[in-house]
Amino acid sequence: MTTDWSRVPVVVGAGQVTNREGDPAAAPDPFELMSEAATGAFMSAGVDVGSADISHLWMVHCLSLRHGDPAPVLAGRLGIKAAETRCSGMGGNIPQWLVNRAAELVVAGGQPRVLIAGAEALATRRRAKKAGVELDWPSAPGWPDTWPPMEPDVGVHPVERAHGLEAATTMYALVESALAHAQGHDPAAQRRAMGELMERFNAVAAANPLSWFGTRRDGAEITTATADNRMICFPYPKYLNAVMDVDMGAALVVTDAATARSWGLGPDEVAYIGGWADAHEVWYLSQRTQVHTAPALVECARSALSSAGVTIDDVGAFDLYACFPSSIEVARDSFGIATDDPRPLTLTGGLQYHGGPGSNYVTHSVANSLDWLRDGHGEVTLVHGNGYYLTKQAVGVYTRRPPTAVPDAPDSLQKRIDANATTVAIEPSFSGTGTILAYTVPYGREGEPDGGVMVVEIGDHHTVARTDRATADALVAEDAVGRTVTLSITDEGNVARLA
Repeated sequence: MTTDWSRVPVVVGAGQVTNREGDPAAAPDPFELMSEAATGAFMSAGVDVGSADISHLWMVHCLSLRHGDPAPVLAGRLGIKAAETRCSGMGGNIPQWLVNRAAELVVAGGQPRVLIAGAEALATRRRAKKAGVELDWPSAPGWPDTWPPMEPDVGVHPVERAHGLEAATTMYALVESALAHAQGHDPAAQRRAMGELMERFNAVAAANPLSWFGTRRDGAEITTATADNRMICFPYPKYLNAVMDVDMGAALVVTDAATARSWGLGPDEVAYIGGWADAHEVWYLSQRTQVHTAPALVECARSALSSAGVTIDDVGAFDLYACFPSSIEVARDSFGIATDDPRPLTLTGGLQYHGGPGSNYVTHSVANSLDWLRDGHGEVTLVHGNGYYLTKQAVGVYTRRPPTAVPDAPDSLQKRIDANATTVAIEPSFSGTGTILAYTVPYGREGEPDGGVMVVEIGDHHTVARTDRATADALVAEDAVGRTVTLSITDEGNVARLA
C-alpha cells in the first residue's frame, strides 16, 4: 500500500535561543525570544515565514509575561496573519502535548503547518526587580484563554496544601523517599545513586552551549550539601532542583511529510512523529496507591512505541523530563530502562543545569531530538514531558526513517487508564496510628531543617501530616518509609511523631 505522505506528521524545523544580556533594560522580552527562536525554526526548515504559510500558531504559556492574549501578539511580530492562535495551559508536559495535537491534525488531513513557540525571561524579571527597573514589555489585562484549560487546583489537594505539601521542591523530594525505599537504599546509598544519575545530565548540559549553567560537576558535588549547595528539601540540595529563573526560547515547526518535501527537505532531514500519547495519573499525589510509580506513563509509552512500530530497545536516546531526580527515576522505571543503561537519558541536560524555562523545557527537548536524528546519531528518540507532580504525562516517539504507514492516534487511552486506576480517599484529619508512605523535610535558608511533611497510610485511606523538629531529625537519618507514626489533630492540622 502506498503511504499517504500528506498525512505523515513530521518536525521539520527547530530553533533555540538563550539570552546572556545581564542588563534588564537591554535584555529581550519573551516575545523577542520567541520570535528569534521561531526565525531559527524556519531557517532549520529551509523556508521563510511567508512561504511557510503557518496555519496554526500555538504559544506555550509564559509565566514572565503579564498579557491576557499573547499569542496574537507573537503572530503579529512574526508577520503571521491568517493562523489560528492559541495560548497553552501550564505544565512540563505541554510542549509534547502540543506536538501530539499537531500530529493529530496532520493525520486527519488538510496539511496543517503548525508553529509551536515558547519562552521565559524570569531571570530578567528577577534582575529588574532587584535593580528597581521597570520593564517596558508588552502587556494587557486579564488571563489568557488557555488550551487546554488551566486546572484551578494546579494539581494540589486541599489537604496537601494545608500541610505544606504544595511546592514542587517538596512534592518531588517526597517521591524520592518512596523510590529510595523501593530500591532498599538508605539515605547514603540513595545520595550516591542520585549523584551517578545527575552527573550524566550535568555532563550533557555542560556540553550544550545554550545551557544556562555550563559548570561541570561530579555526582558527589551535586549531592553534597554545602554553603553554595544548601539543602532545599531532603534529600535534595540546590543542585538537584529545577531552576526556572532563566531567559530562554524555543520553537518548532510541525507539518506533514509531503509539505516538507515540497520545501526541499530530504527524507532524512525531518523527524517523523511515529507515535505519541498523553494522559494523566490519579490526579492528586496523596491519592495514589504508590507515589513513586506512574501507571499512566507506562501506558503512554506502550501506546506511542506501538504506534511507531518500535520497542524500547530500538530507542537510541531519550529525553526524560528532569525537573528533579525523582521525575527521571520514575520515567526510567516506567519505560523499563535499567539503571546502568548506557543510552543517553537526556539530549538537553535537565532543568537543573540546562535551565527550566517554565512550561517550555520540552520544546528544547524536541528541538534537540530533531538535531540528534538529523546528525545521524541514531534512528529513534523518545521525548517525555511531565506536568505538575508526576500528574500529566506526554510522550513522543521520533524516528529518522520514514514510516511504512500513517501512524495511528491513541484511542480512548485515558478511559482505559482510569478504568484500571485506584484512587485512595484522603482523610483530612486523623488521630491514631499509621504507616509512612513517603516523606521529606524542608530546610530553611540558614541550613536548618524545619518540620517534616509526610503521606501516611491509615487503613484503606491516606492522610497528610506535618512533623515536629525532633521527628524531622530522625527522618533524615534513615529510611523511614514503612515506619509507624502516631498522629494527632492540632490547630495546624495533623501532626505525626514516630511511634
